[in-house]
Amino acid sequence: MIQLFASMRMQAESVSIFDTEILDQWEIPFGAWVDQMIDWIDANLSWLLDAIRWPFAFLLENFVDDILSSVPWIWVVLATVIIGSLVRSPKIGISAGFALAICGLLGMEYWLETVRTIGMVMVAVLLCAVIGIPLGIACGRMDSVWNMVRPILDAMQVVHAFVYMLPVVFFWGIGVVPGTMVTMVFALPPLIRLTNLGIRQVPEEVVEASRAFGASELRVLTHVQLPLARPALMTGLNQTLLMSIAMIGIAAIMGAGGLGRLVYRAVQNFDIAASASSGLALFLVAVVMDRLSQPEETDTGSLFSRIKNAWAHRLDPEALLPDSEAADETKSEETKVEDNEAPANPSERTGMGLVGIGGLAAVISVFMTWGNDAGLLSGHSRFSDLDLAGQSFDGLAASGGSLVGYAVLGFGALMSLMAVVFMKRPGKGSRWFSPDGAMILSGAMLFSVLTYLMVNTAPNTVSYSHGVGVYVALAGSLLAVVGSIYGLWNGQYAPLRPLSLRIGWARVIVGIFALLLIGVGTISGWTFDERLSGQLTEEQIAEVDRLREEVRVDPSTAALNTLEVGRIYNDARLNSLVILDSWVEDGGGLGKLTVAGGILGALMVFPAAGVFGSSEHLRWKWSAMVAAVGAGVMMVGVGWVAALLRVGENLIVTGAGAFLTMLGGFFLLSTSKSLLKEFRRQKVYDDGQLTPEVQEVLAATT
Repeated sequence: MIQLFASMRMQAESVSIFDTEILDQWEIPFGAWVDQMIDWIDANLSWLLDAIRWPFAFLLENFVDDILSSVPWIWVVLATVIIGSLVRSPKIGISAGFALAICGLLGMEYWLETVRTIGMVMVAVLLCAVIGIPLGIACGRMDSVWNMVRPILDAMQVVHAFVYMLPVVFFWGIGVVPGTMVTMVFALPPLIRLTNLGIRQVPEEVVEASRAFGASELRVLTHVQLPLARPALMTGLNQTLLMSIAMIGIAAIMGAGGLGRLVYRAVQNFDIAASASSGLALFLVAVVMDRLSQPEETDTGSLFSRIKNAWAHRLDPEALLPDSEAADETKSEETKVEDNEAPANPSERTGMGLVGIGGLAAVISVFMTWGNDAGLLSGHSRFSDLDLAGQSFDGLAASGGSLVGYAVLGFGALMSLMAVVFMKRPGKGSRWFSPDGAMILSGAMLFSVLTYLMVNTAPNTVSYSHGVGVYVALAGSLLAVVGSIYGLWNGQYAPLRPLSLRIGWARVIVGIFALLLIGVGTISGWTFDERLSGQLTEEQIAEVDRLREEVRVDPSTAALNTLEVGRIYNDARLNSLVILDSWVEDGGGLGKLTVAGGILGALMVFPAAGVFGSSEHLRWKWSAMVAAVGAGVMMVGVGWVAALLRVGENLIVTGAGAFLTMLGGFFLLSTSKSLLKEFRRQKVYDDGQLTPEVQEVLAATT
C-alpha cells in the first residue's frame, strides 16, 4: 500500500499544474455520483416512481386511447367546431375544424397520430397547469420560494432535453408515458415564470387596499391577484402548449408515437412525401391549439363568459343593464349609424335578385343529370367509370358532378340566402352579404361549372355526353355573375375612411406572382399514375431470371444480384409512371381555364390597385372581381383534387400542379381582402385617420 501511494505521489509530482494531463488525476466524478443516485432511487423508491407514473398512464389510457382514438373522426372535427365557436368565435371554430379535417384527409394513419398528438399535448399541459400554476403563485407571493425554484427552472430550460431524457428512460422505459413526462418537464418553466410575473405585477397599492378592507389572504389571491394576473397566466398556458408541441419530435425518439413518430420515421427513410404530410399535420395541430388557447383582444366575449356573467348577476339582473348615460350614448350612436346608412336603390336590388335566381337555379341543377354513359371526372382515376353505358348521373354522384356538384350546391344555396337577407334588410346581415360577396361566390361557382365542362374525358372512355343539369348550372352561374356585377356598379358602398391615393404596386407584384404560380402549376404534374407500374418487359424478366440463376449456382453473388434486381424493378416502375399535366389530352386539360383566369385576374389587379385612377368605388368594384377570379382559379384545382380523391384507386394521386394553381388563386383572392373589408353601406370618415395625401387635397380644396 505504501509503495502504491509512493508511486502515485511520484507520478503526480511528475505532472505540472500547467499540464493538461493533471485534469485526469483530479477529475470530479459527477457522472458517477448521479449514476449512483439513480441506482439508489431505482432500488429503494420504486413506489415513488409508480406514483409519478400513475397520473400520466391514467390520463393517456382513458383520455387518448379510450376516447379520442376510438371516437369517429367526424365527431372529433364537429366537437372542435362547437368548442371553438363557444370558447372563441364561430370563425375560429370553423377554421379549427377545417384544419383537423385536412389532417384526417391525409390518411387514416395521419388522423390516428394526430389525435394521439393532441391527447399527449393536452395531458402534458393539464399536468403542467396542476403543478405550475400553484407553484407560480407561491413564487409570486414568497421570495424564498422563488429564490429556490428559479435555479431549477434555469436548469430545466438550459439543459438539453436529451440529458434528462436518459434518466426518464432508465426509470420508466420507452413509450408514450415517458415521452409525455419529458414533454412536461420541457414545457413547465414558462408557466411558472409567467404566473410568478403576473402575481408580482399586480399593483401593491391594490393589494394593500384589499387587506385594509379586511380581506383574507385567500380572498386577496382569488379576487385581486389572480384576476389581474390572468393575461400573464393565459400567456403562460399558451407558451406551455406550444413548447409541448415543439417536443413532439424528441418524444418520438422515446417511442411516444404521434405525428412526431411519422416525422422521425420519414427522416430515417428519406421519405419526403411522408415528411411533408406529417409536417403539415403537425403545423395544423399547432395552429389549431394555439388559436383555441389564446384569445385575441378584439374578441367580444365567448358564450361561456356571457353565461357566467348572467349567472353571477342572477339575483340582480338590473346590474346587467347599462347606466342611463351609457344607454343614451349607445342609442344616439345607433341612430347616427341608421341615419348614415345608404338604402338599397332599385338597380342594386335588381342585381341581388338576379344573384338569388341564379343561385336557386344552381341548386336545382345538381339534382338533374350531369353526365351520361361514363364518369367525366371519376374516369381519370377509376377504370370502372370508363364505360357506364346507359347510365345517367346527377351533380352529386361520384360519376356525375362529384365534388364539383357539391361546390355548386353550396355556392348556390348561400347566394340564395344572401339575396333573401339583402332584400329584407340590406346591410344588416353578414358583411359579405353584399354585391362584392356575391361577386366572389358567383365567380367561384362559374369556374367550378367550367371545370366540369372543360375537363377532358379519360383515355379509353367508351362514350360520354353532358346532361342538361350542367348547362342549367352554367346559366345560373352566368346570371349570378351578371347580377353581382350590376349590383357592384350601383351599390351604395364607401370605405370607413378615405383610401390612400398611392398606387398599390405591392398588389400588382402579388398579382403577377400569382400568374407565375398558375403558369408553373399548369405545366407541372396534375396526375401521377402508377397503376401499371412494376410490369417488366420480356428483356427485364430474362435478366431477372439470369441473376437469380447466378445466385443459385454461386451464393456469394446474392448481395450484388439482389441490388441489381431491385434496380431493374425500380426502372420498370419509373418507366411505367404516367405523369400528366393540365395541357395534355390524356390529362385534365384544365390549363386553358386556369391560365385564362390567371391572366384575367392579373390584368384586373391594375385598376384595383389604382393604376388607372384613384376612384374609391372603382377600386372596390375591380377588387371584388379580382377576388372572384382568384376564388374561381382556386376552385379549379380544388375540384380536380377533390373529385379524384373521392374515387381514387391505389397508386394514382394528384400532383403538385393542382396545388400550385390553388396557391396562385389564393394569392389573387388575398390581394383584395384588406380593401374589401374597408367598405360598408355607411360612410364613416374619421378625420384623425386621414392620410397625409388626402389631408393635403382637402386643405387645397378648402
